[in-house]
Amino acid sequence: MKINIDVDDSLQQDMITIHCREITEEILELQRLLSGGQMGAQKISAYIDDTEYYVEVKSIIFVEADGNYISIHTGKSIYRVRQKLYELEELLPREFKRVSKSTIVNTDLISSIKKNITGASEISFRNSTKKAYASRNYIKALIEIMDEKRIKR
Repeated sequence: MKINIDVDDSLQQDMITIHCREITEEILELQRLLSGGQMGAQKISAYIDDTEYYVEVKSIIFVEADGNYISIHTGKSIYRVRQKLYELEELLPREFKRVSKSTIVNTDLISSIKKNITGASEISFRNSTKKAYASRNYIKALIEIMDEKRIKR
């Protein structure tokens, strides 16, 4: 990727233009970071009861729709957020992938996937006893992502 910075003091406000051959996940993540979303700070505002916490994104194991709430699971706690699942999916970096209608996981923290051809596959995470489940519609894409990560390392 080539990066150019042109300083133009005649501009009334800063402007960033991205020229690309195709829109990739990397380009979309760059757009999210540059647009000043929550990911620029690498923290998400979440609640336990009436107390607001600022949860580091890298500590999030998975996010799930839980009845009328969206729960954020870390190794130590479960937080509630006010956003919708699809809104969080747009905010979270590319390491986070949807694995079912109600769950998004941090692929960097996955330690194993127990495949189940007839039902949901069980996902285990490093340094945690928590589990998430991937539906049949999403498992193939998740396994491909994990294979790519394994090859890169």
